[in-house]
Amino acid sequence: MPSKFFKNRRVYLLTSVAYMGSLLFGYDTGVMGSVLSLKAFKQDFGLPTDSSGFASSRNAYVSSNVVSLLTAGCFFGAIAAAFLNERFGRRYSLMFFSVIFLIGAAVQTAAHHEIGMVYAGRVIAGLGIGGMSSITPVFVSENAPPEVRGRIAGLFQEFLVIGSTFAYWLDYGVSLHIPVSTKQWRVPVAIQLIPGGIMLIGLFLLKESPRWLMKKGRHSEAAESLAHIRCESVDSPDVVKELAEIRAAIEEELNATEGVTWRECILPGNRYRFITGFVLMFWQQFSGTNSIGYYAPQIFQTIGVSKNNASLFATGVYGTVKVITTGIFLIIGIDFVGRKKSLMAGAAWMAAMMFIIGAVLATHPPDPTTASTGSVSKASIAMVAMIYLYVIGYSASWGPVPWVYLSEIFPTRLRAYGVGMGAATQWLFNFVITKITPEAINHIGWKTFLMFGIFCVCMCIFAFFFIKETKGRTLEDMDVLFGAVSAAQRAQDVERSIAVENKTMELEEREGAPEESK
Repeated sequence: MPSKFFKNRRVYLLTSVAYMGSLLFGYDTGVMGSVLSLKAFKQDFGLPTDSSGFASSRNAYVSSNVVSLLTAGCFFGAIAAAFLNERFGRRYSLMFFSVIFLIGAAVQTAAHHEIGMVYAGRVIAGLGIGGMSSITPVFVSENAPPEVRGRIAGLFQEFLVIGSTFAYWLDYGVSLHIPVSTKQWRVPVAIQLIPGGIMLIGLFLLKESPRWLMKKGRHSEAAESLAHIRCESVDSPDVVKELAEIRAAIEEELNATEGVTWRECILPGNRYRFITGFVLMFWQQFSGTNSIGYYAPQIFQTIGVSKNNASLFATGVYGTVKVITTGIFLIIGIDFVGRKKSLMAGAAWMAAMMFIIGAVLATHPPDPTTASTGSVSKASIAMVAMIYLYVIGYSASWGPVPWVYLSEIFPTRLRAYGVGMGAATQWLFNFVITKITPEAINHIGWKTFLMFGIFCVCMCIFAFFFIKETKGRTLEDMDVLFGAVSAAQRAQDVERSIAVENKTMELEEREGAPEESK
């Protein structure tokens, strides 16, 4: 195990740098939900300070705007990234979007008494985060070896939950230790500039994706990049074989469509992948997780954890549970249990938890008269426990698996567009969910949890009928799995590519021999 880790050390380094974008995604998700509940923020921007959760329609309106405008920016950023990713490569596109994010974060930090400035900063930061969320899964999966690709690509979710959890605990810390003042909310908002800067600097130390280079016809650069990331020599048999598989897959795609990219999307094998990717990311959002993730403090207040510090503490514990569960699942679960079984079991578990929360909230609603005393009823404690159990199920299934699945099922020539489509879908319905959650809890209360429970049942049915298992397969094997090419045809094409590579190397050796003899 240690030797494998050491051999893949450059993959893990690349992953750590690239997934700073995911950490920023998580941090921005967590930080504003908690900042919105701080008294200092409400005072600075003229919001009611005498109500908790979403009891105030004014607070609910501003909360939904601040959170949903980020996701709106993310949607457009993800769409733009699909095209920039193809044109300029993974690395340079990530650099561009990290700069955009830093500008947006700076605008949010500089805001004071003007909620419009916060809105503008959220949209700009969203463009950056959306672009990064579309590119980083592609960049990482194209560099990861197949035997650990699920674990490495799944770190997208682990970095995301680390970012959101750090934001939760930071907000809890400032609420305790920084007096009610502008500084109380400005510090957590400003800290996101640090990982953004680390990511931008780190990208200068990485190499471009070998699959993107091969697709652009830059074969020698692709060989050098792949050999570098695998810690092997360029003429290593493993590197030569992997390059041959990549080249064969790209040539098959070109021959099937005569070089016209858009036609590839409607071929039967690819059409199935695009539809599956769209529906997968749609259901991830309607599991209810982002409703809790964005608005955790207010939701804990809604179910009876009424004191602000207590709700922030409960939110911090919620995030910590996500980090631990996701980490355990990525180490021992995703490449052992597989994608399909994880999605089915996770959806069934989440549905059960949502139904229980809805039932308890309907039969034992929080008593408003106990809010001033800070006491928490047994029913509220039970609902908090159910939320923690719910997120354990999510973190071992619909949290990391959709991002892994999305990044591995598409062919090389369409991967940027496929992941871009999935990321844009995720952000579009993320926007919908963040916009409706405050209003739903404000108007229909416990039925909101019932609604998400029904969605989770639908997710389980979808996974059973439509998800194909990809565990342990190379990225080039996906064409065979989804019926785009037969296994026999692929084997012939790989052999032909290896023969071409060997002949090219022999010619280069012959050309070099006379020079050496001189």
